[in-house]
Amino acid sequence: MHHKWKITILLLTIVSLMSGCLGKKEVLEPLQPSKIKVVYRDEDAFYRDYGKYFHMKYPQIEVEVIPEMQVLKKLGKIINADDYFVEKKKLLENSGADVFLLDDYVFKIFAQDGKLYDLEDAIRQDDFDVDGFMPGLLDKIKSLGNGKLYGLAPSFNREVLYYNKALFKEHQIESPRNNMTWQELFDLAARFSNVGAGGNKVYGLYEYFGDPGRLMYQIADTSGLRLFDPKGEKVLLNSEGWKDAMKLAVGAVRNKSVFFHPESQTYTQKSYFFEGKAAMMVANAFVMMELKQRPTYVEGEKPIDWGAVTVPIDPAEPSQSISLFEIAAIAADSPNKRAAWEFVKFVNGEEMAQSRSRTINGSLPSRTGYAKEIDGKSMEAFYLLKVKQGNTLWMNEHVPDIFFRLFDKPLQEEMQAVIDNKKSVDEALAELEIKGQEVLLKAREAAEKKP
Repeated sequence: MHHKWKITILLLTIVSLMSGCLGKKEVLEPLQPSKIKVVYRDEDAFYRDYGKYFHMKYPQIEVEVIPEMQVLKKLGKIINADDYFVEKKKLLENSGADVFLLDDYVFKIFAQDGKLYDLEDAIRQDDFDVDGFMPGLLDKIKSLGNGKLYGLAPSFNREVLYYNKALFKEHQIESPRNNMTWQELFDLAARFSNVGAGGNKVYGLYEYFGDPGRLMYQIADTSGLRLFDPKGEKVLLNSEGWKDAMKLAVGAVRNKSVFFHPESQTYTQKSYFFEGKAAMMVANAFVMMELKQRPTYVEGEKPIDWGAVTVPIDPAEPSQSISLFEIAAIAADSPNKRAAWEFVKFVNGEEMAQSRSRTINGSLPSRTGYAKEIDGKSMEAFYLLKVKQGNTLWMNEHVPDIFFRLFDKPLQEEMQAVIDNKKSVDEALAELEIKGQEVLLKAREAAEKKP
C-alpha cells in the first residue's frame, strides 16, 4: 500500500510539472530581426510618443508608420463621425498593419470581427505583468472582445471635477470632495449663486461645452441608464430613471447651480473657469494642459490654484466610465506576431508608464502608482473610481452618428419647456421618446442611402 502511494504521488508530481510546462507553451517564436507596420496618427507623433524609445530598446525591429491623417486629408474639411469611421475602417483593413492603436469603438468592432490576435497566451508565455493596471481596465477591454483580451491600453482619459481653491477659500465654502452625488454637487454650486454681479459674477458649476440636455445625459450615464435598446432599434427615455435625471438637470438650471457657456462666445474667446469666474468645471485630463499653458498665451489670464475630485457617482455603483483612445492590438493575420508583441509589451510596460507620468499630455498612464502627482497636483481623482463596465449611454454601433445631431433640437426644446414650467417632466419625456423614435428611423434611412 505504501509503495502504491509513492507511485501515486510521483504520477501526480509529473502531471503537475507537465501542466506547468503546457501552461507556458511557446506560442510565439524567439525574436528575430524584423519589420512591423504600425497604424498611428502620423509619423512625427509616433516617434515622439513611442518610436524613439522603442528603437533604443529594440534596434533590431524596424517600424513603418501608416498615418491615419491620410483619412482626414481624403475627407477634406467637412467631416462627420460616420464618414470618418467608414474611411478609417477601410484604411485599417487594407493597411497590412501588424499593430493597431485603436479607440474603444473601432477596437470593439475589430475584435468581434475576428481581426485581432488574442494576447492571453503570449502574456502567460512571457510572464508579462498585467496586475499593475488600474482596477477594472482589463475587464473593460475583455468586455469589448466577447471575454477575450485582444489588446492592452497604455493610457486612458476620464473626467474629473476641477475646482478653484482660491474661490472656495475666499467665500468660506467647503471644497468639493470625492464621491459626491449630483444633488450634492448642485447644492454646493448653488452656494455661489449670489456671489458677485455683472462682470464680477462668480458661477458655481461651469459647463463649457454643455446645455441642459447634455447635463441630463451626464446624470443618466452616471446612473447606468441607456438611451437605446441593445440592438439600437428603440429609444428608451420614458422611464423612472430618466425622469429622475431630467428633474435633477432642470432643478440645477432653475436654481442657477449650473452656468452654460454662451453660444455667442467661442470657447477660445472666453472661458469662465480659466478666468477665475467659475468655481467648478467637469472636464477630462486635457484641461490640465490648458490650465498650465493658457496663462502664457491668453492675455489677462492668471495661473489658477486648482484641485480635482471625482465626478459625481451613483452611490449604488461607485464606478466611472473611461475613454480609451489607444488600445494596442495585433492583427490576427500578422506574420510578425513576436515583433508586434514586443511593441505592444513595450508601450504597455512600466518604462513607458514612468515616462508618461512625468508630463501632462492629455492622458494618463493606465498603470497605477506612477502618476500620483504631476506638477505638484494630485492625480488621485483620475484613479480612485473603478472602471465602469459595459457601454456608455451613447455608445451603440447600431445607431448612426447623425441621430444625435438630428435629436439635439427636440431635446433642447423639451428641456426648455420643462425649465419654463410649460410642460411636466412626464409630458416632456413621453414626447421625447416619440420624437426620438422618429429621428432614429430618419437617421437609419439617411445612413442606408449613403454609398
